[in-house]
Amino acid sequence: MSQKPTSQPEPIVLSMILADHVHRDPASGKFFILGTYNSLLAPSFPRVCQNLVVYCALTDGHGRIPLRLVLTDADEELGAICAAEGTAQVNDPTRAWEVVFQLQGAVLPKPGQYRLQLFSGPTLVRELRLEALQTGVVANGGMRMAE
Repeated sequence: MSQKPTSQPEPIVLSMILADHVHRDPASGKFFILGTYNSLLAPSFPRVCQNLVVYCALTDGHGRIPLRLVLTDADEELGAICAAEGTAQVNDPTRAWEVVFQLQGAVLPKPGQYRLQLFSGPTLVRELRLEALQTGVVANGGMRMAE
């Protein structure tokens, strides 16, 4: 009797944070997350973003984990506006592990809702909202002027 290969469970995302900068201290290995936000202000569109930095903490992974971060519009009509991918080697599924993604040169074509989507293989494991506003429009929550 042949056995079917078992699929690995997807990792659990403990946190996913959009920030201006994430620094890892070389001595301690600790991550420092600087300038968190969930909205961008821009005087005009389309708008080129210099860096979108996303910190993620995950757990329950095992072995080689493929990860991909995708920026898309809320309705996913534009497809992937920008993406970054890599793999993580996880030897202990009981421990938390951290990754940092940088999306450089992303172009937001118009004001509106966008999503940062984290995939493990083909599976969406977490989504983070990003609101792009034209200068003069007030939004709730943290805002940042786009570079």
